Amino acid sequence: MHFQMTRAARARSFGLGLCLTIFLLGGAARAQVASLDVSSALFLEPSARSHLTVINPSAQLNLVTSDWLSFQGNYEADIVSGASESLKGGRLSNVDIVTSATKFSDTRHAVSGGFTVTRAATHLRASYTYGTEHDYRSNGFAVSAGTDFLQKNTQLELSYGRGFDEVCTTAYSAADAPSARLALDNSNGCFTDDKKRAARAISLNNFQVGWTQTWTPQFATQLVLSAALQHGFLGNPYRSVVIASAGDQALENHPENRARGAIGARGKYYARSLETAFTAGARLYRDTWAIFGQTYELDAERYMLPWLRVLVRGRYYTQTGALFWSDDYTGGEPASGPRGQYWSGDRELSPLSSYLVGGRVVATREGGRPGARIASLFLSCNASLGFDLLKTNLHDFTLGGKKPDDTLALLWTLGFNGEF
Repeated sequence: MHFQMTRAARARSFGLGLCLTIFLLGGAARAQVASLDVSSALFLEPSARSHLTVINPSAQLNLVTSDWLSFQGNYEADIVSGASESLKGGRLSNVDIVTSATKFSDTRHAVSGGFTVTRAATHLRASYTYGTEHDYRSNGFAVSAGTDFLQKNTQLELSYGRGFDEVCTTAYSAADAPSARLALDNSNGCFTDDKKRAARAISLNNFQVGWTQTWTPQFATQLVLSAALQHGFLGNPYRSVVIASAGDQALENHPENRARGAIGARGKYYARSLETAFTAGARLYRDTWAIFGQTYELDAERYMLPWLRVLVRGRYYTQTGALFWSDDYTGGEPASGPRGQYWSGDRELSPLSSYLVGGRVVATREGGRPGARIASLFLSCNASLGFDLLKTNLHDFTLGGKKPDDTLALLWTLGFNGEF
């Protein structure tokens, strides 16, 4: 189920955040015919009541057909299983508002393809991605363009992404009062002619501009500005919320529009005396739902051996709650205004903070002489192993007045890259 995977997607975003440091991890790229990246991640949320396991295998193939044109293809899957409480209620309800755990499982498949055109100091990239699962379908394209100047010490890149997604819900009509809408209990009948199911559109627009600057051979920085516009069904089709002290419940109701903006800055410095590269970063986030988030990161990376690289990292994140967030909607909310018009059981919209610590090791092997191949196939290859531990502190969120026990997450990653 797509919406049961929110925390897993958040965990994967930690790995995506590492892309901000790639610009200084290695030297100039070598000419190559093809490269293959194969990786897998295991996300585990141990909990007595609402455990979650996600396995994320992926593979990417890059083909260089000339000195100015290359093609990329990618496949990834999310294999999800677990259990979660089906209701999030208020403390004042006089009924049992948290039912027994609901088991779920689903597999998401996503395939993408694209190309890159490189001419002199400029490049243009374009890609298309299609993803499918039982209750969610996604179509999207992305384009980006960048250029290098000032002797390649300055790089600028602009990118835009557009998504056309659909989510399965119960077949309520626009005329139905939000308080009368029901949540899904399963994904049976989704994207068929089943009269009890409906497909709701989600429109996504993403914008980003990045500036990377090399100031000295030892110091470089990166500044990224990003914005996003979302429109459509932005809630969880499976989540009910208790909205009255008598125990009445309804499908959670979020605003149909959300604008998001963020600014992130990173700096990397290589300390020659320590033979270690240090990276520090900060990111500020704000959206029209009044969530203000702050992220602060620090990592250190060093070659322990000519072929072995080790990285350790730490991250702290904190955010305020959404304008309409409440841990108890049963206490007589106003008839109008954010608290009366919308309700949510999504803990990602509550005030929270989190801590992440982890690291990875990367082993690299090169051919012994120019043109020599490893295992008669690869010009070079590397393997990586990573581990992260994430602890989340929920300042306001409860399940029927009780603190959830699924606030610790473990993430293992294993990857292989080969050039041939």
